[in-house]
Amino acid sequence: MKTLRLKQLLPAVVVALALTAAARAAVQSETKTFTHEAGGITFELPAGWKAEPDGEQITASPAEGGISIVLWVTKEEDFEDAAKALGEELGKQIKNLKFDGEPKPGTHNGMEYESVKGSGQIEGEEIVFSADLLAAKKPVIILSFGTADGLQKHAAEYGQLVKSIKKIN
Repeated sequence: MKTLRLKQLLPAVVVALALTAAARAAVQSETKTFTHEAGGITFELPAGWKAEPDGEQITASPAEGGISIVLWVTKEEDFEDAAKALGEELGKQIKNLKFDGEPKPGTHNGMEYESVKGSGQIEGEEIVFSADLLAAKKPVIILSFGTADGLQKHAAEYGQLVKSIKKIN
């Protein structure tokens, strides 16, 4: 009798464990929404990525690295002053800084922005970057950088994150 119950119970336990594992995998594959209160924006973090809030700065990256996206509010309230400050900050952080042309204006999900792309070195490693200044609740800088291989490998997820950036109403 005990053997029969155990034989009946074992398949139920296996099914329960399988359902638990499937539910856990489904949760891990879902995107997470992050809100940058000071900047007045939200964005969706792709599955498999992590976000590290630090005060008014949020750094997002894939778990294995290769690319980072840093979002922060500028100290400058004015868009033009913030653009100048961004240029100065890039010069401090990126060695052998080279811009790929002039900043380009645009609109993203109803918010005006200016974007500049380029290359250089961080800690001796060759990187490519995109620096965007977004006119949200306050000017928000979105600095995306990584190795060329890292950016290429994570291009789809990066595009997903960027498309998800929206202004909080």
